[in-house]
Amino acid sequence: MKKLFVSMLCCTLFIGVAFADRSTLDDTKTRVAMPLPQPPVLDGLIDLAGGESWQYAAGAENTSSYWVMRFDENQEDYIQGARIGNGGIGPLDNTDIDVQIFVGYDSSYLYVAMIVVDDYIFTDTAAADSQNGNTWLDDAAEVFIDGDNSNYDVRDTAGSKPEGWSTGGQYVVTANNAYREAEAGNPGFGPNAPWYGICGVDGSGRLNYEFRISLSLLGNPKPGDIIGFDIAIDDDDDGGDTLENQYVWSGETHVEATYGNMILGPRSYTAPLVSTAPTVDGVISAGEYGTASEIKINPHTGNYDGVDEWELGDHDWSAWVVHTTDKLYVAVAVTDDAISTDAAAAGSVDGETWTDDSVEMFLDTDASDTNGSGGRNGNQWEGQFVMTANGAVRSAEASGAVFGANEQWFAATKTTSTGYVVEFAIPKAIMFEMKNPMGFDIAVNDDDTGARKTQLAWNGRPHTELSYGDLFLAGTDVNVWELY
Repeated sequence: MKKLFVSMLCCTLFIGVAFADRSTLDDTKTRVAMPLPQPPVLDGLIDLAGGESWQYAAGAENTSSYWVMRFDENQEDYIQGARIGNGGIGPLDNTDIDVQIFVGYDSSYLYVAMIVVDDYIFTDTAAADSQNGNTWLDDAAEVFIDGDNSNYDVRDTAGSKPEGWSTGGQYVVTANNAYREAEAGNPGFGPNAPWYGICGVDGSGRLNYEFRISLSLLGNPKPGDIIGFDIAIDDDDDGGDTLENQYVWSGETHVEATYGNMILGPRSYTAPLVSTAPTVDGVISAGEYGTASEIKINPHTGNYDGVDEWELGDHDWSAWVVHTTDKLYVAVAVTDDAISTDAAAAGSVDGETWTDDSVEMFLDTDASDTNGSGGRNGNQWEGQFVMTANGAVRSAEASGAVFGANEQWFAATKTTSTGYVVEFAIPKAIMFEMKNPMGFDIAVNDDDTGARKTQLAWNGRPHTELSYGDLFLAGTDVNVWELY
């Protein structure tokens, strides 16, 4: 039972009573919603190619692995990125279900969208445009929100939780635009109402669901806050009064304690200014990183690109960041139960490091937030710096910055009893138009059997600057640059 308080004063346990906590991540799944520069047009068409602002949302990277619910024959239940709910049997193939998820926000609304591939679409239960019908028996998208992150641990569809539906609930739209808001307290639906949703069909025959939910309905969370969040996709393959499958991103529908974590991002980190530089040798000595806070990432707190259900200790990692007057230092300690480095030879340069156990560190030094996979703004030494557990390095995606102790970047690694450590040193002199804050991210690759099985990052998706977190350099007002 998460976040439940026991009153020692009166020795009474209040069963099912939860308390708001927007600063603590739960042991579920995590994603980071990114701010949108302008509201997307809710018209039933997610127009990424046309530049619609959905392209800035979390999950907008149009890949086969980032934030998806997808048929995967290698998974026990044949689904990646979701669990099967409602007694379903699971997908038959990649035409049966395939979902890409997008989440963003602005000062007034949370925006959620899904692109859904579904080979058989049925909407024979809830009439088109109707309110509060049996939407779960049709093809539909459901959004669940615990706006105060109170983690009520009892299944609630009748508003029995102490605070009622004051900070969330369930919002549903079907493939024929029936909608359901009863489990959100009927806050009001429509283009100019507190919430709105619409479904359309794009040129590829895919369902496009778009939702807009007022932050006022969610208790007015602010950037940096954590809210409970979940998505369910209902799949009705033969009509009638049965539902063949329901795919749920994180937990149990209507049980807040099982919802995933949604951080209103980006995440931020402040690196302290230190007078004594760390020794870059692959060993994190006591006190070496001063007062730097620990970034602690595990399957519950990080962002996956790939299969997202793993045991704790399989590829957990922690990181610390400091800076001196002339360099940035990043230390990453990885817990890995099976180290594999069979692709890039030890000491090699610019090999296939991503298929081995490795640490990738990303810098958007000019804070350009360039959109698109692989995007960097200009021909500068910013981008991706990589070291594997056997000391192979890669900086091809950082304009080929030269590696070496006295060159444009340096790193060192050593194995430990629980995994391995990588330490990076990046001279500030190579940081093009260095801003404070700058874009920053870390991702750890896990390879157990000769091919990468997953990748776990701090904030966003590698090589996509607009999805990175913010790195603040304390004790300095950086806004100038010089060439190395």
